[in-house]
Amino acid sequence: MSEPMSRGEAARASLERRLAAEGITIAPEIDPESRTLDRSETWWAQHFEWLKEHGYLLRPRYRPGWQPSWRAGKDSYWKYEDGHDTNSAYIMDAIRMSDSLVVAMKHLSPSNRRQDGHEESVATLFSDECHNSNPLNHCVRILDVLTVPGNNNGKILVMVWMREVMDPSFRTIGEVLHFLKEMIEGLQYMHRNNVAHRDCSINNMAMDARTMYHRQWHPSVPKKRYDWSGRALHHSRTRCPPKYYLIDFGFSCQYDPSQPRPLESAIMSGGYCPPEAKEETPCDPFATDVFLLGNMMETSFLEGDEEFRCPGIHGLEFLEGLVEAMMADNPTERPTMDEVASRFSAIVQKLPWWKLRARAAKKNEFMILKPFRALHHILWTFSMMLMLKPAIPSSKC
Repeated sequence: MSEPMSRGEAARASLERRLAAEGITIAPEIDPESRTLDRSETWWAQHFEWLKEHGYLLRPRYRPGWQPSWRAGKDSYWKYEDGHDTNSAYIMDAIRMSDSLVVAMKHLSPSNRRQDGHEESVATLFSDECHNSNPLNHCVRILDVLTVPGNNNGKILVMVWMREVMDPSFRTIGEVLHFLKEMIEGLQYMHRNNVAHRDCSINNMAMDARTMYHRQWHPSVPKKRYDWSGRALHHSRTRCPPKYYLIDFGFSCQYDPSQPRPLESAIMSGGYCPPEAKEETPCDPFATDVFLLGNMMETSFLEGDEEFRCPGIHGLEFLEGLVEAMMADNPTERPTMDEVASRFSAIVQKLPWWKLRARAAKKNEFMILKPFRALHHILWTFSMMLMLKPAIPSSKC
């Protein structure tokens, strides 16, 4: 049986199918056995020394004089650390030499049509001292901004390297609610500061899981340690709560609070299209954000989505009314983020402790495994209660 595709791979496959229907093809990937650097990787390799001068060290694959560790045609490249690329044309990982922190570097290039100039301003806005100290701010922190030498080469935003939200899996309903709470707070905070995200799908949410992991995971193969010495072991989200962040502000817009908020044309986000985008009707971007957040809750947790290999999770039916309101076809009928946050808090406060500690069982789970996993969950839950770990984790400590 083949391994299931990640959400990113499924989104790419879905995009390829849509483009193929329009007669557009995507250039094939490089030969996996040769694993030579592609064009985007070459750009990073060419800037290796410059990045090192600024305190950032790229992996061996991108260093001067690199030669593959495997023998083409004889060895399997994927068994070697330097056989794995960065999986993105504009994102690269590196080590901050001052403290060995693994960071993500995002190249804001004028040639990337998805970047319209707002990303740097919005990202740095929420990274300043005032916003950074606010516990309701869940926008990714920008650690550094590098101006690339040369003409029209753009800038590089440096931030902590994070994990996909769904990896590893959620263990309890309380862990799911912790994530949803922080994303609701984050979008609410952006709106209170007159900024619309406009692309807030699960793909643009990330988890700072450094508290969970014994040792740093590898950026391209998250199940492996960074130094390729074994599996990257981790604690649960209940025992060592992570922090969740909104990322990717390429479509975000900041508005003047003294002026009426202009209507915007909605875009497809994470493979999903809001009703106003289908009808090509400009509307309040804040209302579109509410729909996209509700759609994320629906497709990633409540019901799931077979196309993107998201099975959904049992036990979240208490959120159906809120999600239905957030996804109203008419944007004017959707609640504001302040109302979403208030309704979510009221719903969660009514839940009993045993519901919060209940197992977050996936809807595609094999029936034969359920009793064994349920027994293990009871024993694990007892250990968490002995350690006085709250049913809903908190990363604000």
